[in-house]
Amino acid sequence: MDVQDFWNNRELLFASSSAASAVIIGLMMFMAYRLIAGNRSSAFRLLLLALSMLAVYHGLALADGLNLLEGRSVPQLSGILYIAAFVALNFAFFELYYRKRARTRAWFYGLLAVGVTIAVCNLLSATGQPVAGLADAVTRERTNLLLALEDGYVLLLSALFAVMFAPHLRQRTRYAVSLCFAFFGQLAAFLTRDFGASSPILDLMSAILPVFYYIVLFMILFERVVELMQTAYRSSITDGLTDLYNRRFFTARLEKSLEHAGQDAVGAIFCDIDDFKKLNDTKGHQAADVVLKQAAAILREETEGIGLAGRYGGEELVAFVHSASPDASAVAERIRSRIAKETIVTVSVGCALSKPGVKAEQLMKNADEAMYRSKRSGKNRVSLYDQL
Repeated sequence: MDVQDFWNNRELLFASSSAASAVIIGLMMFMAYRLIAGNRSSAFRLLLLALSMLAVYHGLALADGLNLLEGRSVPQLSGILYIAAFVALNFAFFELYYRKRARTRAWFYGLLAVGVTIAVCNLLSATGQPVAGLADAVTRERTNLLLALEDGYVLLLSALFAVMFAPHLRQRTRYAVSLCFAFFGQLAAFLTRDFGASSPILDLMSAILPVFYYIVLFMILFERVVELMQTAYRSSITDGLTDLYNRRFFTARLEKSLEHAGQDAVGAIFCDIDDFKKLNDTKGHQAADVVLKQAAAILREETEGIGLAGRYGGEELVAFVHSASPDASAVAERIRSRIAKETIVTVSVGCALSKPGVKAEQLMKNADEAMYRSKRSGKNRVSLYDQL
């Protein structure tokens, strides 16, 4: 069979579309399952449920296209699955970025109830016996009207989700493009099924555009998974308040810097905010947190590109500068001076230079001892360890 025969074979075209869609949905189901394993968010459960329904829907469509199923109820039963899955899928993608609220929940159940009701009425109309006194033509007309209403409802949902969700998602352009694929694919099916339009172009659109729809959704989901992984990793190595690196990660990076320094010296800086407990008692924790963030930002700015800044705990902020960087004591003095000028507190600072063979913990202990020298000698100053 050549390519031309493939495009002209309507059943094979739609069977191939369903197979391709099922593969993409299967990949998304795997990602959703892994997300659920790591995070019990309701959005991931809803996403997996929607994808499962779509997998069943395309499985039925594939079997129907290959003439493996018999019965008039298959298309209408598939319609129930697709509407429920389409609603759930779009709400799940919205909830990947936002928590479910009462208003969102009301919209979800409302749209789901309307769509399922239309699809169930369509199913009952197609599978039930003709009502006595009604001609077959009247029964067919009612069934066709319900099918058109079902297809039209999916078109309406595509437009509605574009207005409701697209402006609020971080990947708004991709999401809007995906809904365009869903809309025009459904429109082609709507014209073919409900208006009797017969065109290879419409068949191609209704078969191919849903595949593009799932491809774009896969891209959105993949990028969201990467974002979540990056966020999880970032939160595991940083302090939640100051956004500086936590003690464990800071120490590990300092150890690596010492290993690569060789005979050169790495400078460690240990800062302790003066009278921080008094600040907490007089101005409250909120004001103290603001000061911590301001001091942390200064450390980050002064060590950017030449070292690393971290939070040891409480009001203790630390940093180190690489062996090829400017003099550590000069960096420490700039940090002290800026904090005194730009915040309502001062800091006592200790600075220590590494020697061959010294470990990270020992180097920071030396800088800590130098910092206590600054405390004892009047605060708001820098002391060097080798001057003790």
